[in-house]
Amino acid sequence: MYIDIYDIESIISSDRLKYLSMLLVLMISFFIGDDALNVKDLKLLQTGLFITLIADLFLLILGRHYIFGILLFSVVQIIYSSRYGFTNLKINIRNFIVIFSSLFIVYLVVDKLIFKLDFIWGMGLFYGICLLNSVIKAAKAYRDRLFPKPNGHMILIGMVLFLLCDINVALYNILNEGLFYNISSISMWLFYLPSQVLLSLSGYKYNLK
Repeated sequence: MYIDIYDIESIISSDRLKYLSMLLVLMISFFIGDDALNVKDLKLLQTGLFITLIADLFLLILGRHYIFGILLFSVVQIIYSSRYGFTNLKINIRNFIVIFSSLFIVYLVVDKLIFKLDFIWGMGLFYGICLLNSVIKAAKAYRDRLFPKPNGHMILIGMVLFLLCDINVALYNILNEGLFYNISSISMWLFYLPSQVLLSLSGYKYNLK
């Protein structure tokens, strides 16, 4: 972020540094081992973080693979919604396939019959639905105390930060210039990295005693 704000030349670009930070986040979850809340929860968390790393590879390093990156992030949110709602992952995937198929049909109707529409807007809407579903389930899990302290707090705060990050991503892509454009370009990682750290740490079984 310091490199981005002051436009500093460095040996390693800010995007690569950001990607390395996400690799470290994934490694945090792999160090959990026997200290996990439970095996199923840990597998869902690690799978979500691993797919997040792949999505960031397409968006940060390779570039110009935005639709595929959004699709992968949608899969991440589907996995997390299963984690927070204690629901069957296969059933959850089936439900979201139905939602995606419905949105795709609407997209085709609009694009062919009404006005030309870039498919990335349809993918963005689908991801927004997946993200909001995860945030709502995280809030319900916190309310119903489905996770012990401090895990429930980490999950809720992590998902709220995730939401704030993506709001800034949306603003960055919609706006072309101005104050909010500049703020959103910095704020997205200000929210994103802490959210991922909190989520990776939420898989530990903490001994509060």
